[in-house]
Amino acid sequence: MSNIVDIIQSAQGGQIIENLSDRFGLASWQTRAAVDSLLPALVAALSKAAEQPDSLRPLLDAANDAAHRAAFENAEEAHSQASLDGGDAIVAHLFGSAAAAGEVSQLAARESGLRADVLQRLLPVLVSIAAGGLGSTLERQGVAAVLDQPTEPPAPAPKGGWLAGLFASLFGAKPAPQTQTAPPADALQEALDHIRKTLTAPADAERRPDLDELLGRIFTSARG
Repeated sequence: MSNIVDIIQSAQGGQIIENLSDRFGLASWQTRAAVDSLLPALVAALSKAAEQPDSLRPLLDAANDAAHRAAFENAEEAHSQASLDGGDAIVAHLFGSAAAAGEVSQLAARESGLRADVLQRLLPVLVSIAAGGLGSTLERQGVAAVLDQPTEPPAPAPKGGWLAGLFASLFGAKPAPQTQTAPPADALQEALDHIRKTLTAPADAERRPDLDELLGRIFTSARG
């Protein structure tokens, strides 16, 4: 099963580093350092958000958004206004405020050796790409691997795609008349577990005490 780091690295046909380098005027090694410095905070925030339905739902909505799907697939679309606005909204949701996200960028800047303003501009782009990749991955893997649906052609999907139907089932929304019968509860729990595992850091991810301290303070403040 893919995790969110694998998903991001596979974005734009695996050319995400080269494409971001061209857009931001950076050498490839600089872009890789920037992405590597932001990813631990992003993954930690995604994992934290996945713990509660109220926090997870906005992420799933973003994963089902066409602008983020396009950002994952296409380098130009990753910098569209819709993608950037959506990325800013997800960043604010994950870290609680623009100021907190700025602190994350400052820490990543010290880690990567790049200017904080570059990291701050990169973060919403990276988040939009991550959201789109999450949606594409879950939709590609979900019906067979998560809900274990039969292989014959499915019934007509609800407006918004397969994820929209899953969201409705997970969060209790009333399905539209044309949707399929909701999957059984154990399949839904399996789907939710799959989503949460996808948003979890890789097992070999290195822990950083400075990042843990910063995020602990950010998350505590957001709860207050």
